Amino acid sequence: MRRALLVFSVLLVPAMAARADSTPTTRNAGIDLQSLDRDDAAAEAALEAGDLAAALKYFDYFGHEQEDFCRATLEYRLARRKLEEAVRTSLGNRAWGRTARALGVPRHRRGRGDEGRVARRDDNVVYVKNPGAGNEVPYVYDDGRWKVSARNVLVTALRARFGSAVEFEEADLFVLAGKTAKVLRARAGRIAALAEDVRLKRVATADQLDEAVWQIRSPAAAG
Repeated sequence: MRRALLVFSVLLVPAMAARADSTPTTRNAGIDLQSLDRDDAAAEAALEAGDLAAALKYFDYFGHEQEDFCRATLEYRLARRKLEEAVRTSLGNRAWGRTARALGVPRHRRGRGDEGRVARRDDNVVYVKNPGAGNEVPYVYDDGRWKVSARNVLVTALRARFGSAVEFEEADLFVLAGKTAKVLRARAGRIAALAEDVRLKRVATADQLDEAVWQIRSPAAAG
């Protein structure tokens, strides 16, 4: 099952890719993954319906910068879904597979139940790594539901970029959240525009699609 909240594992600035922690793990010990899956499914359903307010309830954030960061990830995910639908319809599944890889869409190997899935707890944060995924997702349990922790996504991204010993203040996380939201939202707009171009046959071949995706991924576009 594709997990809606894993959009957080696709932070679009390449240096911010949040890789899995190397800390030894105890597989799923004392962690209720069934309830986590239930809440992920609810978040996915809200996103499918285009109800961003409902989907935001499955994110844990503080301050308007982090809220905007969470909202921008949902906007990006919706734009990417429009592109997927357009590409599959016009150019086929193989073309979407290549595009998905270029955009860094998470791929997860299907298993039985929790096979291959590893969860670890660090204080009140649970980090879950799904089979086939390159990244962990940090969750906290609050108000009777599992939520992806915006703060811990940002912390993990900083440590992935600058090392585990990086020093930062909470204010730095708010700045990072605001800047990343802008990147996400800008890229979502370009992806949505590409989806429309594919739908209207302005981008009509796999080569044209590859070139358009490359333009979206270029460092100049990220700026």
